[in-house]
Amino acid sequence: MKLTLKALLLALLIPFAFAMTGCETSSDVELRRAEKALNEALEVGADASASDDYMKAEELLIKAQELARDNKILESRQTAVEAKVIADDAKRKAEERQRILDDEADRLGK
Repeated sequence: MKLTLKALLLALLIPFAFAMTGCETSSDVELRRAEKALNEALEVGADASASDDYMKAEELLIKAQELARDNKILESRQTAVEAKVIADDAKRKAEERQRILDDEADRLGK
């Protein structure tokens, strides 16, 4: 069985094309997720009750945005994911602190 040059090229290019369509060329998704997580953390007061984590997440988001502007997509994506994780943790801490305060207020009110 003889492969023509066209068949050989197709055999090589088709898997490559499929692989490339799965790769994003921007970090927009990760940046949006990190920004959303920061907004949610802000809504529950994480900027006050978990300020260290909140500020760290905010700094990382800014860094991720700068990396994206510099076309350092992989680094931007990784930094945005880290920002989201820390923002989620800040939100969780703020919610826990509020729950403790509410429980204490209920206990003292009785």
